[in-house]
Amino acid sequence: MEHRRSLRTRTILQGRVVFNNRFSLIECTVRDLSETGAQITFSHPVSLPSELELEIPKKGLSTRAKVMWSRGIHHGIMFLEATQDEARDDSPAAFAETMAPDKSSPQEGEIDGPAPTIQDVLEEARRRIAHIAGVPVETVRLKLEIEF
Repeated sequence: MEHRRSLRTRTILQGRVVFNNRFSLIECTVRDLSETGAQITFSHPVSLPSELELEIPKKGLSTRAKVMWSRGIHHGIMFLEATQDEARDDSPAAFAETMAPDKSSPQEGEIDGPAPTIQDVLEEARRRIAHIAGVPVETVRLKLEIEF
């Protein structure tokens, strides 16, 4: 019986489950993904807390989630909606949208367009820091010093 509220996309993406105030991290594989959740697997059976954060480094994304079911190495998680105070571009819907298969993605070893600029890297760092700290992106200011 199907319990999902949205269509899932099969994936094989490396991920991380983060919990315990970011002191605990377990590598996982994201096996399928939808707008509302995902199935993650581990190399060995693990017990997970009821709420956690799922990160997919290759996509530079993370989202809070609730464990809905667990069967040994397989776990189903539901993404938690951001509260109004937490609303930002990495909502579960935006997260799933960016995870949809991209037929134009380069194969391993190919270059995907121009290299990112320093500004791109700093903006991504600001977004990630804001997410981890639970503050609006606009409140994060970074200073870059390069010493030769």
